[in-house]
Amino acid sequence: MPTLDPANFDRFFRVLICGSSGVGKKTLLKSFCTDGDGEDTWASFVLDGEKILVVGKTNKMWRKEFYHDYDAVAVVFATDDVFSFEYALEVMNEMTRGPPLPTVVIENKIDVVESTEMRKEDVESAMHDRRKRLYRVSASKEFNVMHPFAYLLERLTRYKKDENANERKHSSPVESIRLGSREGWPEIPATGASRKSNKDRCIVM
Repeated sequence: MPTLDPANFDRFFRVLICGSSGVGKKTLLKSFCTDGDGEDTWASFVLDGEKILVVGKTNKMWRKEFYHDYDAVAVVFATDDVFSFEYALEVMNEMTRGPPLPTVVIENKIDVVESTEMRKEDVESAMHDRRKRLYRVSASKEFNVMHPFAYLLERLTRYKKDENANERKHSSPVESIRLGSREGWPEIPATGASRKSNKDRCIVM
Protein backbone atom coordinates (compact mmCIF):
# COMPACT_ATOMS: atom_id res chain seq x y z
CA MET A 1 0.00 0.00 0.00
CA PRO A 2 1.48 3.39 -0.95
CA THR A 3 2.44 5.83 1.75
CA LEU A 4 -0.05 8.65 2.21
CA ASP A 5 1.61 12.05 1.99
CA PRO A 6 -0.07 14.78 4.10
CA ALA A 7 1.75 17.34 1.94
CA ASN A 8 -0.76 16.59 -0.82
CA PHE A 9 -3.58 17.97 1.34
CA ASP A 10 -4.45 21.44 2.57
CA ARG A 11 -5.15 20.27 6.11
CA PHE A 12 -4.08 17.19 8.05
CA PHE A 13 -5.64 16.00 11.33
CA ARG A 14 -4.92 13.03 13.59
CA VAL A 15 -7.82 11.56 15.56
CA LEU A 16 -7.51 9.04 18.39
CA ILE A 17 -10.30 6.68 19.48
CA CYS A 18 -9.61 5.72 23.09
CA GLY A 19 -11.44 3.30 25.37
CA SER A 20 -11.25 -0.03 27.15
CA SER A 21 -11.27 -3.42 25.43
CA GLY A 22 -14.43 -4.61 23.73
CA VAL A 23 -16.15 -1.25 23.28
CA GLY A 24 -15.98 -1.27 19.47
CA LYS A 25 -13.08 1.11 18.82
CA LYS A 26 -11.94 -0.56 15.61
CA THR A 27 -15.48 -0.86 14.26
CA LEU A 28 -16.03 2.84 14.90
CA LEU A 29 -12.72 3.68 13.23
CA LYS A 30 -13.60 1.68 10.12
CA SER A 31 -16.96 3.44 9.94
CA PHE A 32 -15.23 6.82 9.71
CA CYS A 33 -11.82 6.14 8.18
CA THR A 34 -12.81 3.93 5.27
CA ASP A 35 -9.47 3.92 3.44
CA GLY A 36 -6.42 1.84 4.29
CA ASP A 37 -6.05 -1.00 6.74
CA GLY A 38 -3.94 -2.10 9.68
CA GLU A 39 -1.82 0.76 11.00
CA ASP A 40 -2.70 3.10 8.14
CA THR A 41 -6.37 4.07 8.28
CA TRP A 42 -7.58 7.38 6.94
CA ALA A 43 -10.38 9.40 5.37
CA SER A 44 -10.11 12.26 2.89
CA PHE A 45 -12.60 15.04 2.24
CA VAL A 46 -13.04 18.20 0.24
CA LEU A 47 -14.61 20.85 2.45
CA ASP A 48 -15.03 24.49 1.43
CA GLY A 49 -12.60 23.91 -1.41
CA GLU A 50 -9.90 22.44 0.85
CA LYS A 51 -8.54 18.92 0.66
CA ILE A 52 -8.58 17.44 4.17
CA LEU A 53 -6.85 14.29 5.37
CA VAL A 54 -7.84 12.60 8.64
CA VAL A 55 -5.74 9.73 9.98
CA GLY A 56 -7.37 7.66 12.71
CA LYS A 57 -5.86 5.38 15.34
CA THR A 58 -7.19 3.40 18.31
CA ASN A 59 -5.63 2.85 21.71
CA LYS A 60 -6.79 1.52 25.04
CA MET A 61 -4.41 3.59 27.15
CA TRP A 62 -4.08 7.36 27.35
CA ARG A 63 -0.47 8.56 27.37
CA LYS A 64 0.87 12.05 27.92
CA GLU A 65 2.64 12.05 24.55
CA PHE A 66 -0.77 11.84 22.88
CA TYR A 67 -1.22 15.57 23.53
CA HIS A 68 1.36 16.09 20.78
CA ASP A 69 0.51 13.05 18.64
CA TYR A 70 -3.19 13.81 18.06
CA ASP A 71 -5.41 16.77 17.26
CA ALA A 72 -8.71 15.38 18.59
CA VAL A 73 -9.96 12.47 20.70
CA ALA A 74 -13.08 10.32 20.81
CA VAL A 75 -13.47 8.59 24.19
CA VAL A 76 -15.60 5.45 23.88
CA PHE A 77 -17.50 3.21 26.29
CA ALA A 78 -20.14 0.49 25.82
CA THR A 79 -23.67 0.81 27.10
CA ASP A 80 -23.62 -2.79 28.40
CA ASP A 81 -20.32 -2.47 30.29
CA VAL A 82 -20.22 -0.23 33.35
CA PHE A 83 -16.47 -0.82 33.73
CA SER A 84 -15.87 0.70 30.30
CA PHE A 85 -17.82 3.78 31.39
CA GLU A 86 -15.75 4.14 34.56
CA TYR A 87 -12.61 3.66 32.49
CA ALA A 88 -13.73 6.38 30.06
CA LEU A 89 -14.12 8.76 33.00
CA GLU A 90 -10.58 7.91 34.10
CA VAL A 91 -9.29 8.68 30.60
CA MET A 92 -11.03 12.06 30.64
CA ASN A 93 -9.60 12.80 34.07
CA GLU A 94 -6.11 11.98 32.79
CA MET A 95 -6.63 14.27 29.81
CA THR A 96 -7.26 17.26 32.10
CA ARG A 97 -3.59 17.12 33.18
CA GLY A 98 -2.40 18.51 29.86
CA PRO A 99 -3.38 21.05 27.21
CA PRO A 100 -6.99 20.83 26.01
CA LEU A 101 -7.87 18.75 22.97
CA PRO A 102 -11.18 18.76 21.07
CA THR A 103 -12.95 15.76 22.63
CA VAL A 104 -16.20 13.91 22.12
CA VAL A 105 -17.63 10.99 24.12
CA ILE A 106 -19.26 8.04 22.36
CA GLU A 107 -21.61 5.56 24.02
CA ASN A 108 -21.49 2.55 21.71
CA LYS A 109 -23.70 -0.57 21.47
CA ILE A 110 -27.00 1.19 22.17
CA ASP A 111 -28.64 -1.58 20.13
CA VAL A 112 -28.26 -3.77 23.24
CA VAL A 113 -29.62 -1.12 25.60
CA GLU A 114 -31.76 -3.76 27.33
CA SER A 115 -28.48 -5.17 28.66
CA THR A 116 -27.28 -1.85 30.02
CA GLU A 117 -25.56 -1.79 33.40
CA MET A 118 -25.85 1.94 33.98
CA ARG A 119 -28.51 4.60 34.32
CA LYS A 120 -28.95 7.04 31.47
CA GLU A 121 -29.22 9.91 33.97
CA ASP A 122 -25.87 9.04 35.57
CA VAL A 123 -24.12 9.05 32.20
CA GLU A 124 -25.60 12.40 31.20
CA SER A 125 -24.77 13.90 34.59
CA ALA A 126 -21.12 12.83 34.27
CA MET A 127 -20.91 14.37 30.80
CA HIS A 128 -22.56 17.58 32.01
CA ASP A 129 -20.04 17.92 34.84
CA ARG A 130 -17.17 17.52 32.38
CA ARG A 131 -18.71 19.74 29.70
CA LYS A 132 -18.48 17.01 27.08
CA ARG A 133 -20.74 16.25 24.15
CA LEU A 134 -22.14 12.71 24.22
CA TYR A 135 -23.21 10.71 21.17
CA ARG A 136 -25.11 7.44 21.49
CA VAL A 137 -24.31 5.14 18.58
CA SER A 138 -24.35 1.56 17.38
CA ALA A 139 -21.26 0.82 15.33
CA SER A 140 -22.44 -2.69 14.46
CA LYS A 141 -25.76 -1.34 13.15
CA GLU A 142 -24.10 1.73 11.60
CA PHE A 143 -26.43 4.01 13.56
CA ASN A 144 -25.34 7.61 14.23
CA VAL A 145 -21.65 6.69 13.87
CA MET A 146 -20.65 9.56 11.59
CA HIS A 147 -22.05 12.34 13.78
CA PRO A 148 -19.38 12.40 16.54
CA PHE A 149 -16.56 12.47 13.99
CA ALA A 150 -18.30 15.15 11.94
CA TYR A 151 -18.49 17.19 15.14
CA LEU A 152 -14.75 16.83 15.76
CA LEU A 153 -13.96 17.65 12.15
CA GLU A 154 -16.16 20.74 12.31
CA ARG A 155 -14.34 21.96 15.40
CA LEU A 156 -10.94 21.40 13.83
CA THR A 157 -11.71 22.98 10.46
CA ARG A 158 -13.68 25.88 11.90
CA TYR A 159 -10.56 27.07 13.70
CA LYS A 160 -8.95 28.17 10.46
CA LYS A 161 -11.91 30.38 9.62
CA ASP A 162 -11.75 31.97 13.06
CA GLU A 163 -7.99 32.39 12.69
CA ASN A 164 -8.38 34.16 9.34
CA ALA A 165 -11.00 36.45 10.83
CA ASN A 166 -8.66 37.24 13.72
CA GLU A 167 -5.84 38.05 11.30
CA ARG A 168 -8.04 40.58 9.53
CA LYS A 169 -9.21 41.99 12.84
CA HIS A 170 -5.66 42.35 14.17
CA SER A 171 -4.25 44.17 11.19
CA SER A 172 -3.91 46.99 13.75
CA PRO A 173 -0.67 47.39 15.82
CA VAL A 174 -2.12 44.99 18.40
CA GLU A 175 -0.13 41.75 18.25
CA SER A 176 -2.16 38.55 17.95
CA ILE A 177 -1.18 35.12 19.20
CA ARG A 178 -1.87 32.23 16.83
CA LEU A 179 -2.95 29.03 18.48
CA GLY A 180 -2.66 25.52 17.12
CA SER A 181 -5.89 23.68 16.33
CA ARG A 182 -5.92 21.85 19.66
CA GLU A 183 -5.26 25.03 21.63
CA GLY A 184 -8.03 26.91 19.90
CA TRP A 185 -10.75 24.90 21.60
CA PRO A 186 -10.24 24.91 25.37
CA GLU A 187 -12.86 23.19 27.51
CA ILE A 188 -14.76 25.57 29.77
CA PRO A 189 -14.13 24.79 33.46
CA ALA A 190 -17.21 23.64 35.34
CA THR A 191 -17.00 26.16 38.16
CA GLY A 192 -18.94 29.08 39.52
CA ALA A 193 -20.94 31.27 37.17
CA SER A 194 -19.69 29.28 34.18
CA ARG A 195 -21.72 26.29 35.31
CA LYS A 196 -24.91 28.34 35.36
CA SER A 197 -24.42 30.16 32.11
CA ASN A 198 -23.37 26.95 30.30
CA LYS A 199 -25.80 24.50 31.85
CA ASP A 200 -26.76 23.18 28.44
CA ARG A 201 -23.19 22.71 27.26
CA CYS A 202 -23.44 18.94 27.57
CA ILE A 203 -25.36 17.94 24.44
CA VAL A 204 -26.63 14.38 24.00
CA MET A 205 -27.06 13.14 20.46
